[in-house]
Amino acid sequence: MESLLSLMLKEEYRMHVSYSSRSIFLAIPFFVATVSFFLGLTLRTLEQNVSLVELLTLANMGIFLYGLSVGAFGFLGRTYIERRHGKDNYLIATPSFLPISFRKAFLGMYLRDVIFYLALILIPAFVGLILVAPLAGFSYVSVGVVFIPILLSFLFGISLSFAISVIFTRSLIAFMILVTSFILVIIGHAFGLYGMDLVLPSYGLQFVLPPFTFNPAAALIYAILCVSLVLIFLDIAVLFVRESYENARSSYEDILPSYFPKFTFTRGYQSLISKEFVDLIRSGTIWKMTFSFVAPLVFLSLTTWYVNNGLGIPVGFNTVFYAAMVGFFGVILYSWLTNVDMVDYYETLPVTVPELIRTKLITYFLLTYGISTAFVLMIALANNELSILWLALPVLFIMSTYMVIATAYLTGISPQSFLFNPQILIKFTIISLLPDLCLTILSFILDTSPYLAAVGISIVCIVLLLSTLFFYLGIERKWSAKSFS
Repeated sequence: MESLLSLMLKEEYRMHVSYSSRSIFLAIPFFVATVSFFLGLTLRTLEQNVSLVELLTLANMGIFLYGLSVGAFGFLGRTYIERRHGKDNYLIATPSFLPISFRKAFLGMYLRDVIFYLALILIPAFVGLILVAPLAGFSYVSVGVVFIPILLSFLFGISLSFAISVIFTRSLIAFMILVTSFILVIIGHAFGLYGMDLVLPSYGLQFVLPPFTFNPAAALIYAILCVSLVLIFLDIAVLFVRESYENARSSYEDILPSYFPKFTFTRGYQSLISKEFVDLIRSGTIWKMTFSFVAPLVFLSLTTWYVNNGLGIPVGFNTVFYAAMVGFFGVILYSWLTNVDMVDYYETLPVTVPELIRTKLITYFLLTYGISTAFVLMIALANNELSILWLALPVLFIMSTYMVIATAYLTGISPQSFLFNPQILIKFTIISLLPDLCLTILSFILDTSPYLAAVGISIVCIVLLLSTLFFYLGIERKWSAKSFS
């Protein structure tokens, strides 16, 4: 296992370095440590408005969700195995022709990602807090006490996601039962049937340790429970990994021509968009995309409801705020659209990279605008805020368009790779967070200063429209000379 893990780490490193450079890639931990350092400096000021309990609650929930988002190896199993990176296979495909089991290969992939994310993000964040501790006035022990439960929250999330995604490859019914059960557990906690510590044991561990209290017996129980669940989920995932990934033999009718009339309004992109939809349906990606887009929106709604009602913390999220968030989450869908299939074969066709990017963008708009509009309408109805739909809907459409076009401009047809480039990541962070932060702040004052908020939101939307035009025109300039390979 040691040699396999070492090779997988080298493979992951080389793949990311190939998209940027060695120095840029190695700058990621430094960037994370720097951000953590400055956050630590401002912690005392931040505590004047948000308590330490609330901060650590959000930190544990956030890192748990991050673990969930990066641990779905089962979903990508067949994709990893079937695809070739240029002329080379991924190491995960080696059990197809070498005496090694897929279970061992998937376990290696799990360990690789745990080490990878620890080295790139979690440990640098911990180092940043250690460095700032003397300046911020908190002890090294307190940093370690905070870090351990957060680390366990990440491991809990990534192991749970690994197990559920592998179950999906075995049985869709079992997968739906598990997901539904998980949602019901969250709802049960939201209604006060039990504490968050039973949902996320690492959360319970966090608050039986200093500086809140010190209960060694409870801490030991929570730690054992969390580690046991991590190992159980990991064992389930490895146990249910398929021992063979043979290419499925499938035959399809020629349905591509039937899609042409549906997209006549796209003119020169008619054939490419028709192909996109056929690929999405045949690969099953469209269902994964729908889930990955709808799930964060539902979770955001449930989280807001829980914070308001369960924790008793008044959070004034209105329909305008949700409209801005929907646009932000749209980046996930663009990432899926660029990952349906390899695009190297476009080199043999009279198609350019900017044309394919615009095809992905049009497909994105066709897929998301209806769902996004329905979600915002439901939020407005639920919150009795139909009176501000005139402001929320433009924010939705403008923010959605801005975010996806800005992402396409920065990353082209490889967002999963280019966002690991720190230079691009910094640009993406600034481009995405600044308008989102402005819209969030303005949405909070909509009740108290409606005129000021409306004028401010209108100005932000105008700036976003101009920026969107700049990024859209820049796609041709930036990517016209690039190749698909």
